[in-house]
Amino acid sequence: MSPLPMRRTTIPSPLAAGLAWIGLAVAVVMPPAVAQANWLTRIAGVAERASVRAARHGSSALKAAAAHVKALPPSAKGAAVLAAHATQEGHWRFVNRVGETLTAGTPDEMKRVAPLLLPQAKGDVKLSLYLTEDSVFLYRGALKDLPGGTELNVVVGRESYRILRHSGGAAERLYAEVRPSLVVALSERKAFEEVVWQLARPLNKANVRLLALEPGGPSTLASTPRLDTATGRALVDVIDPASLPAALGAVRGQTVLVTGRADGKFLYIQPTSGAERSLLLPDLLKAAEDADVNLVVLHASSTPRQPGGRNWLWQKVEVKGLEQALGQPRVADFLAALAGPGGRFEVSATSSDAMRTLLDIKPATGLPKGPLTRPIGDVFSKVVSDLTGNIVTAGVHASLRSAARQRELDQRILPAIPSDLQIGYVVFIVLGLIGLPVARGWWRRIWPPEVRTEYAAESGYWAARVVRGAAFLLVFLPLTAPIAAPYNIVRQVIDTVMAPVRLWRWLTGPRTASSPG
Repeated sequence: MSPLPMRRTTIPSPLAAGLAWIGLAVAVVMPPAVAQANWLTRIAGVAERASVRAARHGSSALKAAAAHVKALPPSAKGAAVLAAHATQEGHWRFVNRVGETLTAGTPDEMKRVAPLLLPQAKGDVKLSLYLTEDSVFLYRGALKDLPGGTELNVVVGRESYRILRHSGGAAERLYAEVRPSLVVALSERKAFEEVVWQLARPLNKANVRLLALEPGGPSTLASTPRLDTATGRALVDVIDPASLPAALGAVRGQTVLVTGRADGKFLYIQPTSGAERSLLLPDLLKAAEDADVNLVVLHASSTPRQPGGRNWLWQKVEVKGLEQALGQPRVADFLAALAGPGGRFEVSATSSDAMRTLLDIKPATGLPKGPLTRPIGDVFSKVVSDLTGNIVTAGVHASLRSAARQRELDQRILPAIPSDLQIGYVVFIVLGLIGLPVARGWWRRIWPPEVRTEYAAESGYWAARVVRGAAFLLVFLPLTAPIAAPYNIVRQVIDTVMAPVRLWRWLTGPRTASSPG
């Protein structure tokens, strides 16, 4: 009997074969009515799943708050400290530092929270609660049910901030104390999270450039700061104010500090000699946005002198607190050092677009445990005098990269290419590996393999192979992935389904008896 003609059969991978057989079995065995009922059940359960997701989110937030309480320093752990979360039903869930949980929904149940979760506490203990963000922003009305005199804190990520209450006006206002001199209003969640993220950012002092706006000065800025040979700190960069918007392109990605007196749309500056000059503040902010520069405008409390110059007693003009501020680890500490110990200031943020955030620091009044804000010229320092040679900061206005923009930049492997494109490229590379057998066949037709005899030297032959392989892997494979991968999967499924048929044909096919020799 002569053997059957050989047929080329692609052997499917075990994973593809398994998925194919499972899919075929489900399609054959499951009745259409069951499938229809399954989809109807899914559609009918959308609202229920949404509710479950919301509850799960609250549970995870409470777990994060409980973990934060557990990680507090020993001095704080000894106090009556609990994590707390307000629920959609109006109840409160409390967790102590050992993980014990209690839900309270009535005043009587609220009175039992401390004795049950804090057995070591004695008498009428004063609670210190660490709340989830949802408790503050979504269920703020439940705060009235907490015991009087309770100290409140809000947990944001790995940090927590004390909550200050201000009862002036028609409604109570809440503030998060990021630093003793810096507070953020707990009014709109997105704006609050943006401000907190901006303040928690590490301060890269190597990228902070202090500018002196002097008419007749240089028209360009160096891409890197000039350093003092003695101290290693960046020197003041002098720039002509008219050239500043165009010059910002040279310091892309850096933080630029300028000083002046803001009055509406104008920023007034006092050069070393001559009368005051003005700049259009909106134009300056737009130039910073176009150049992707973090622009920080320090509002001078008195004469808007420029740093690096000399006052009338020939003393060097400096920004008060800047030396100390540049030594701080985070932006919040940087701003607090510029502010000094007197007064309390509110930090707010508005979004100009998805890529920029406008940050404002202004005096806040009426908050407890802090002095009332004095006249603006006396807010950050008790001494405001030209005799000191200092520029006293009375407020800050900054145009910064938004949190979303900075996260996108941090995700980049190649700085000049958007992270979405880089992630998409990697996905197409992985997808291309699924369609590798198909793509490799197409590639052979476009660029046939090298023949050793066509090259005079071994090095030339291998160099050509490397170039061809790189072009295939880095360019052709991801480009053809959307077509090659599905095509290869379908081909694998067909080969898997037809394998039993081919085997049956081979077993039952005609045989030709071999003739005797």
